[in-house]
Amino acid sequence: MTGRRGHQSTIVEEVERGAVWHLGQAFEYEIVRSERRYRTLELSMDYRGLRVAAPVRTSRREIEEFVRTRIPWILRQQRARPTRRQPMTFVDGEMLPLEGRMVPLLVTSQRQRRVTVDLDLFNVRIGVPTRFDDPGRAEARHDAIVDAVIDWYFDRAKDALDTSVGRWAPLVGHWPRRVLVRDQRRRWGSCAPDGTLRFNWRLAMLASPLLDYVVAHELTHLEVLHHGPSFWAALSRVMPDHAARQERMKRIAGIFPVW
Repeated sequence: MTGRRGHQSTIVEEVERGAVWHLGQAFEYEIVRSERRYRTLELSMDYRGLRVAAPVRTSRREIEEFVRTRIPWILRQQRARPTRRQPMTFVDGEMLPLEGRMVPLLVTSQRQRRVTVDLDLFNVRIGVPTRFDDPGRAEARHDAIVDAVIDWYFDRAKDALDTSVGRWAPLVGHWPRRVLVRDQRRRWGSCAPDGTLRFNWRLAMLASPLLDYVVAHELTHLEVLHHGPSFWAALSRVMPDHAARQERMKRIAGIFPVW
C-alpha cells in the first residue's frame, strides 16, 4: 500500500533479511539496525512477519542465536494468530477498525464525482460514484475506495495526534517542532533530530490509550534519543503503565484490514 499523503519519512536505520532453521522449518525475519538502540535485541511479530530490532554493531551470528532461542515464543505466536483474512470488498456489513473498536460499513451508490467517507453514530458510510456500478470497473472501484478510506484515516489520525501531543507534551516537558502523519510501514512513530515527530496514519485504528503511548514515547525521545535505561525512566515518570500499553501494541496485528 502506498501512502496518499506524502512519502514515507527517512529514518536512520539499516534493514537486512535473515533466517534460521528449526526442524526443517525456516523462520525468516527482518533485521532493523538503529543508532538509537542502546544495547538490547528485541523480537516482534505482527501482520508483516518477524522483526528483530538491533544495535548497529550487533553481529549477524548474535542475531541468529537470539532468534533461535525465541523459537518456542515464535511458535506460540503463530498458533495464536488468526487465520488468513480475505481482502475487503467494501460491501455493507464489513468492518473497519476505528479507535479500538470495529465499525460496520454502509456502502451506497451516489451520483457524485468522488468516493466519500463519513462516520455516523453506528456506521462508516462510504458513498461510491455511480460510474463504478459497472462490474467491469470493479478494480477501479476498489482502488478508489481504498484511496478515500486511507485519506479519511489520515485526517482522523491528524486530529487525534494533535490532541494527544497537546496533552502529553506539557507532561513530558518537550514540544515537537512539527507533527506529521505519514505512511510508515514499519514504525508507529519516529522522532527526527530536528524535533519533528512523524506518526503512522494507522494509529487512527487504535484505542486512545495506545495512541497516547506512541505519542508519549516519541515525545520522550526529544529528551533521550536512545532506548537505554534513562529513556524508560523518563517515560515512566509521565506514563507509569507504559509497559502494559506496549504489550497491548504487540497483540493488535489482527485488527488491520486487508485491502
